[in-house]
Amino acid sequence: MAVTVGWQDKIIYVPQADLTLVSGTLYELDTDWLRLQLKALEDSVEGMVFPDTHQHNAGVVISGVAYAQTFEIINGYIISFVPDAHYTVRLFGSNNNIPDVLGTAHQHVSLIAQNSGGLIVTSSGGVTPAQVWGKEIETGFTAEELLRLMAAALAGKLSGAATTEVSIRDVNDTTDRIVAEVDADGNRTSVVLEPN
Repeated sequence: MAVTVGWQDKIIYVPQADLTLVSGTLYELDTDWLRLQLKALEDSVEGMVFPDTHQHNAGVVISGVAYAQTFEIINGYIISFVPDAHYTVRLFGSNNNIPDVLGTAHQHVSLIAQNSGGLIVTSSGGVTPAQVWGKEIETGFTAEELLRLMAAALAGKLSGAATTEVSIRDVNDTTDRIVAEVDADGNRTSVVLEPN
């Protein structure tokens, strides 16, 4: 299948077969690829007599930072993913208005837009997991370490609740993540954290 345009009813049909399967029912749509498909259809003998389907602003470099392109469906056109079934489409490649022009008949296809006022393009392919999870959030604690501590606090086994020392295990029950000295009222007077 291929992207098609119902010129008379102003519907842009995007087949599921043209999406990239990520896993399960999650697919991705490269919006720059879609833009190029629409441009080719607009330039065809059939399409050139109809109003443009979209407008595009190329990415720009401002103060050494590359900002992403924008892609906007215009002139009353709407997007229709076919078939209308239970799956999710994650949009990438531009800031765009596709969620705003999704056909009203769509009751089952979900979109993840990923638009951002400060969306920038990086030459390294984006942020790595190590950059996210290794970022220090609190002094001495990375995002990964804090997530381990929070998981233990929310879902770990608790022991010593009726004593002056409370221990909270990690969710796999292999180590004490949080050990706290408590007073008679249960107030923590000192806390030892083990995030690793």
